[in-house]
Amino acid sequence: MKKRAMYQKFTEILGISILMLIATVLISPRVALAVTEPTYQVWDKGQEHVGLSHLWFTDRAENGLIPVRQNGKWGFINYQGKFVIKPQFQLARDAFYQGVAVVNRNQLINSKGKVIFQDKSIEYIGGFNNGLAIAKKNGKIGYLNTKGKFVISPTYEDGTSFYSQAALVKKNGKWALINTKGKLLTAFNIEDKNYGPEYRKSGQFPVKINGLWGSMNYKGKLVVPAEFKDTIEFRGNTLEWGLHRDAYSAIVRQDGLIIPLDNQYYSLGEPQNGLWKIQGGGEGIVDISGKIIVEPQEDQKVILSEDGSYAVRDMKDPSAGWTFYKKDQTLLFESNYTDIQAFSKDLAAVKVNQKWGYVSKQGNIKIPAQYEEANLFQMGSAVIRKSGKYGLIGTRGEVILPAKYDEIVPLIERTNYMNNRIEKVTTKNPLYRVKLKKNYGIVDSRGKFVMDVKYEILDIDRTDYYHDIDPIATIQYALKAKDGSITTAINIETGKRIFPKYASVNYLGEGMYSGIPLGNNSKYVIFDAKGKEVFRSGIDG
Repeated sequence: MKKRAMYQKFTEILGISILMLIATVLISPRVALAVTEPTYQVWDKGQEHVGLSHLWFTDRAENGLIPVRQNGKWGFINYQGKFVIKPQFQLARDAFYQGVAVVNRNQLINSKGKVIFQDKSIEYIGGFNNGLAIAKKNGKIGYLNTKGKFVISPTYEDGTSFYSQAALVKKNGKWALINTKGKLLTAFNIEDKNYGPEYRKSGQFPVKINGLWGSMNYKGKLVVPAEFKDTIEFRGNTLEWGLHRDAYSAIVRQDGLIIPLDNQYYSLGEPQNGLWKIQGGGEGIVDISGKIIVEPQEDQKVILSEDGSYAVRDMKDPSAGWTFYKKDQTLLFESNYTDIQAFSKDLAAVKVNQKWGYVSKQGNIKIPAQYEEANLFQMGSAVIRKSGKYGLIGTRGEVILPAKYDEIVPLIERTNYMNNRIEKVTTKNPLYRVKLKKNYGIVDSRGKFVMDVKYEILDIDRTDYYHDIDPIATIQYALKAKDGSITTAINIETGKRIFPKYASVNYLGEGMYSGIPLGNNSKYVIFDAKGKEVFRSGIDG
């Protein structure tokens, strides 16, 4: 029990550390770049392990070295688990860049571990990006090259990392964009900004000028004029919704084209096949060219499906049913249904005589109304409730999983930070958490159990994309809650558990992973894609 308690404490600390690292990358792309001294993680013996999650966001291909901590000192190993640079540093936070790494906050070393630059008057050096690293000296921010030379003098109040050969620096409370030579690309007129790797794909980032928001590219050009009350952010999508300074709404394209609307509307969700659900008094629909498809009216509700079909109902009349339309506004069918859902897999859930069933796009009942609850289909399966219990059915109404469970929850419908962008995790084989009495398990969309229903704790921790092995869900589980939980990884595409011998699995790059071996909780290991260990570090020092 003592070991279990120690392990539980370790996993809790490790989990918090990893979440903090991820949150740092997601919430504040300027990792360790604040005006004040950055907060470094204080490691103790209970946390002695490979520095993990932040490495996933760096390019490791050219250096092939991983910083590890052993016996209180940091060194570097290669992907075969051998020390190339023996443990000797108080801090080695980042991977190598062009043969140079930052150690001890104000030193640079080469790939042989030799200190090639140090300056005790420098308060910290950040990670390298585009050949330069941010550095703070005498309370001011500048940028060093890999030889330790200030290419951009430390004269600024604050600064960001370089992305796409550009960075933002702050002077007299306002920001300006500079290039890698320190040349100003804009005036110091930017009052606020969002800046980080999540905007690389679109090539432009939000800026606030004269109290209003626009979007700027990395050459300093305002692609979208600063005339919106809210931020204009292009990440994965090519369209954004904005509210003009004149209080009218607009659809904004990534090329800077603004499509003004003649009223103040609120967008409801993302565009579906070229149509956007809006609200203005009541609900309506606009297409991405700005044409009003369904005029918002008081007490009107609309339902918009992924294929662009939609339904409209006047809520003032309690007896009025929903009318269904194709995307081109031609009538699909009229109905007396008062409760419906969006179409998925050409089926929409409808309520008839207090029971739910499914209709086709011709309005015909395809699955009889027999359920107390019916949900959208996901890749051929849908969660239903019958006689107070949950199950899974197929598109023909066939039983995939009997309705005998107290809970069925999909594990994959979430938005995640993957491959330097925000995107929705999709899969051909959705996973569901099921509950029976006090125990949990995991089943796939075909009714196959991935984890048997026998765990008192079973939660999804996060979903990642590990580049080389499809989307992965990290699952936290325990047979008995009192024993504390451990983690495993599941391939969302196949439903198979990844590296079942290890807990707290993380991807390091080039097909290498790290984790804690089950049954040997005093060690932290690095292993390859076949689960073969190449390095083992003692947690206890």
